[in-house]
Amino acid sequence: MIPDEKKPIPWGLPPLRSEVIAKQQQQQEDETDAAAIKVVDNEKAQQLDTAVDQQNTGTPSSKKTVDGGCYYEHGSGADGYTALGQHGTSSGMGMSLRKRMGVFLVGIGMLSGAALYVHSCVCDPNAINPSMFSAATRNTSAGTLEAVQQLLDGGFDSSNTVAWDRLAEMTDLYGHRMTSSVAYDRSARWVVRTANGDSGMQAYMEPVFVDEWRRGHESLRLFVPTRPGGRVQIPMLGLGNSVPTPPAGVEADVVPVHSFEELARLGNQTIAGKVVLFNFPYTGYANVGRFRFQGAAEAEKYGARAVLVRTLAPDTSFESVHTGSSQRAHIPAASISLADANFIERMYVRARAGVSAKHVYPRVKLTMHSQLRKHAKKSANVIIDVKGAESPEQIVLLSGHFDSWDVGVGAMDDGAGAFLAWEAARMIAQLPRRPKRSIRVVMWNNEETFQRGAKAYYKKHKDEIKNHWFAVESDSGVFDPWGLAVDADERLVGVLRSYGADLLKVLGAGNITSSNVEEPGEDIAILCRNGVPCAGFLSRNPENDAPPGTLPWETHYFRHHHANSDRIEIIDKHQLRRSAAALAAWSYLIADM
Repeated sequence: MIPDEKKPIPWGLPPLRSEVIAKQQQQQEDETDAAAIKVVDNEKAQQLDTAVDQQNTGTPSSKKTVDGGCYYEHGSGADGYTALGQHGTSSGMGMSLRKRMGVFLVGIGMLSGAALYVHSCVCDPNAINPSMFSAATRNTSAGTLEAVQQLLDGGFDSSNTVAWDRLAEMTDLYGHRMTSSVAYDRSARWVVRTANGDSGMQAYMEPVFVDEWRRGHESLRLFVPTRPGGRVQIPMLGLGNSVPTPPAGVEADVVPVHSFEELARLGNQTIAGKVVLFNFPYTGYANVGRFRFQGAAEAEKYGARAVLVRTLAPDTSFESVHTGSSQRAHIPAASISLADANFIERMYVRARAGVSAKHVYPRVKLTMHSQLRKHAKKSANVIIDVKGAESPEQIVLLSGHFDSWDVGVGAMDDGAGAFLAWEAARMIAQLPRRPKRSIRVVMWNNEETFQRGAKAYYKKHKDEIKNHWFAVESDSGVFDPWGLAVDADERLVGVLRSYGADLLKVLGAGNITSSNVEEPGEDIAILCRNGVPCAGFLSRNPENDAPPGTLPWETHYFRHHHANSDRIEIIDKHQLRRSAAALAAWSYLIADM
């Protein structure tokens, strides 16, 4: 039973009868004037009362009335009685029966409460019940299960907000962590200093050579003759790795398209010399991501001068603009909001219809002064180790990427994933019993563009890959835990399913799905390809509780993904802790196999 889930017994102990008697005797002694005792006229009521008393006590009851009240006597002497309560004369029989009915109902309530309590403790499907353990869990050592129970208990410790507090402090101090930026380096050094202050942990950095891309000044103006000044400033973000425009910018008419197939059908005759706008409904990140990544390379085949891409976000994000990586082509690429993409397309449709001279074809001026320097800087991955007790050379790797885009502060993508891994390792390091194998946290550099951090790690540790027991990555948001998307052999998947059903269910984190539903992660993919069992750590959508692999599941995450709204406020400190406890429990179980 998890400590936070222990429920108080839903009833209180009744006062002792001797306590009631003493209290009522004291009340009687304080009375200075006693009224004359009179006999109740209603003999039928008296007979019924007597019958009830005899049935319950086996002794005849006598009754005396004081000031119109009725007292019940249960004494050995004719004149002695114990005052237990006063009842109105007009309802002597009714009050006696109500009293006994009340006692009866209280008893029923106590029994019902006991049944509910026992059910909540024993029959709750989300409670850990050793009698229902599968064979895999029963065969797990008592020491392992005790440690895992402590980790799961930690998920309910609302006083622990360490991970959130640290993430908030780092992002407040240094802001975003764009690869090759000064802010990245300062943030990395801050993590290493802080982690080395945690008991049982060793933090350090390993070098990574990265490209340096800077967006510089950028702007987008839409010409609308009927507006004041004849133009509208359109919010935009240049896409990562994009080439710049000429210094004076690119000015051209805009042609909206909805697919690569439509682009090909229009061909050079329509596209050459124009700015192509990719405008499409959001049908899932995997479906629409190709327009951002390949849009410029596809459009330049037909003579386009630049590309605008509707932002990759759910359709409820009307004015949000998101950046992201793009395949470097010979023409510039930028992202605009859903609302502005639709605005430009409406202008185009009206102009083609030719109903009014006021309806002109959309024309824009795009200016981007971005710069790219390849392999320009020596940066680093951040690594934190917790040594195993028996086979420290064998590693269970927990990870999230440390770099972010230069908008927002990267609290969600993927600061929370990196700090989730850190907090899980910290929870394990605090236990009196270390797992057999080592726990290693890797905060990857350069995930957002070329995964240079993952490649550098593989190159440096290539001869040790056989000692990587398991690898986990979190890069889809950290909210309340759901489970793992596993890429491993069926035997291991079966054991993990057992652990999830028997243990991790207390945090809602016991689900196991296939890597076909959700990829484990960009950075650990190189480890997965080289035989390391892998998993992606998955959370629930906090808006609708939708499961992974469905369109509703990703809406909350991609509303803030690569956008200015990626701030610490998206992350809930208690959800982050519960997810860390879940990841710690999974990791400990795997490390002790």
